[in-house]
Amino acid sequence: MKITKLITASAIIFLSQTSYASNNEEGEHLFKTYCDACHGMTGGMDMRKRIAPPIAAVRMHYIGHYQDKTSFINAITGWVDKQDPNKSLMRGAIRRFNIMPPIAIKKEDAIKIASYIYEGNLQQPAGMEEHVQQQHKKGGMKFSQ
Repeated sequence: MKITKLITASAIIFLSQTSYASNNEEGEHLFKTYCDACHGMTGGMDMRKRIAPPIAAVRMHYIGHYQDKTSFINAITGWVDKQDPNKSLMRGAIRRFNIMPPIAIKKEDAIKIASYIYEGNLQQPAGMEEHVQQQHKKGGMKFSQ
């Protein structure tokens, strides 16, 4: 009986870890499909070469305000669903790049992408830490990965 419970518990733990990994991999794949062209590494931190802020910068701004996963995901998916400049935490990015155009994406895919972003296993462009120090020293923004 104890062995059966131990095997069952082990299977549940293993499957939940596998599910987490596959969801995160799916979120990464969806990010690369829908978001990477604009929010990826292209252009580094040279804003003349970028068309949108890098996703690591988006995460930095939003994780500081929406620290728990549910509120973070709601904020990101809410933005993707309806871009409202009055609700943006990145007004400088809107001034520089304009408002993000609407994208056709299923809600469940947007949730997977937001979850992937929240987990924070993101590449950061060369020069991002220096940019954060230079641009956000007054606001006390911290870069956290």
